[in-house]
Amino acid sequence: MAAEGDCVMTDTTLQQLIQRFVPASDLYYFEDSQTLSALLQAGVAVYTRQEFSASYPCFSLDYGDVYHVGRLSLADSAWRTLLPAHQLSVLSPTLLEKLLAYQVRCGRGHVYDADWFLEGERPVNTTVTVDGRWFYLLTAADWAQYSMDVRKEWVLKWLSNRHQYDRSTVLDLEPAHERVPYALITEYAGTFAAESGPNCFAATIAMVVGGSGPHHYPQSRCLMAQWLHPEPFFRLLRAQGYVKVTELRKISEGSAVIPSDVLVWYTRDAGVVHAAFAVTHVLVFQKNAQGWDHPWQVLSLADVWYNECLPSGGHIDLYRRV
Repeated sequence: MAAEGDCVMTDTTLQQLIQRFVPASDLYYFEDSQTLSALLQAGVAVYTRQEFSASYPCFSLDYGDVYHVGRLSLADSAWRTLLPAHQLSVLSPTLLEKLLAYQVRCGRGHVYDADWFLEGERPVNTTVTVDGRWFYLLTAADWAQYSMDVRKEWVLKWLSNRHQYDRSTVLDLEPAHERVPYALITEYAGTFAAESGPNCFAATIAMVVGGSGPHHYPQSRCLMAQWLHPEPFFRLLRAQGYVKVTELRKISEGSAVIPSDVLVWYTRDAGVVHAAFAVTHVLVFQKNAQGWDHPWQVLSLADVWYNECLPSGGHIDLYRRV
């Protein structure tokens, strides 16, 4: 039996996320030569997309969601730079307005409109008007000045707006299958990691290892905290006695799933994109991505976002311990 329930966050985890919510230097995108020249003359480093990724390989992991890295409307020629708030003073008022407006237009995160704030509470720093609308860009300097209560409310509101906060299923934990580590699932389902990194492959293989018995739970917890790539995931899966038993091309074939099975999603071109652990015939334990804002979840197989791969020619490989 299952019932819908909210995700939860401990005070300790929330405190840690508050500290990580805004990077020490703020990310800005631009493409005009005037801004490029002004920043270079001021001794500020600027980067192409490839250079930024090479120089800051964990930025997208830690801040990809808050900065909307995966869904920006950027020109190929756009530059990137990291600036603390005080370095914005190297720009003339005209250039600063152009820089801030570009963040709004490209869809960069940590940009908030008037609706975010209560009446009379709009910040005065790092604001810009674009097409007649007022916007505020959250900086690390401002974040440090806000009270703890304001920052707590901000993070929780941000999570709520991402629609992650209420998508979890609370299990009736009466054990029904010896290979399902119910205690571990109860411990993690509906909770958030304290930092980015833990992903779907780590969550899945942790449940597989925990399925061998409580004496393996400490190792499962170690695995849960890792950022695991497909190759070591499959290596561990094989070592735990799992073999592929079938492929699913549509979710209606999910009746083939039994508790403790492992499901792996593939795109049409055979790219491995997701994994989950079967808790029942219809519920799976998963982590939707490696960001801190993605909780561990137990949800219906039909609700897994990666099912979008299936209509375009993708499939799910079903693995079972033999």
